[in-house]
Amino acid sequence: MGNIVSAVKNLLSELKKEKKKHTFISSYRVLEILEDEEGCFTVHVQIIGKSLTFYAKPEEILADDSLVDQFSPRDIRTLTYLGYLGINAPKYKILARRLVDNNQVAFAIKKRGEKDVVIKTAKEILNEQDVISSMHPNDAKTIGYINAIENLENEKKEKAKLLRDATQKIQE
Repeated sequence: MGNIVSAVKNLLSELKKEKKKHTFISSYRVLEILEDEEGCFTVHVQIIGKSLTFYAKPEEILADDSLVDQFSPRDIRTLTYLGYLGINAPKYKILARRLVDNNQVAFAIKKRGEKDVVIKTAKEILNEQDVISSMHPNDAKTIGYINAIENLENEKKEKAKLLRDATQKIQE
């Protein structure tokens, strides 16, 4: 009976050793996620077992396979999601709009990652397909709506002018 108990104890001991060999222990962990005013993410990473930390962009971490292998699966899931958000975020954003001289609306547009703001009318933006297709759908809809209203106003003015010209010719 004693041999069986000691054999089971040895077997359990060997199983624990094997489990330790095959258990993943991560070397890094994500402490916090920071988002700047432009919507870009930065993660605060700690080296496990040490008080050393560093900041990195999710894309930079995910680009390095050896670094990815040192994170837990949950942290990798988080980093992948943040990378997805960064890739799929709109490149252009409407900051403001203003009515200018000739009853046209001018938009202040900012490209993600750049500090310069560009001022353009709805017509100019619609002529640049890469800009309009890289905007949030609500921004693109606003530009299309404003352009349609401007076109309707121009048509009304043209119709009124043609009607005046026609009535003047009839009166002559």
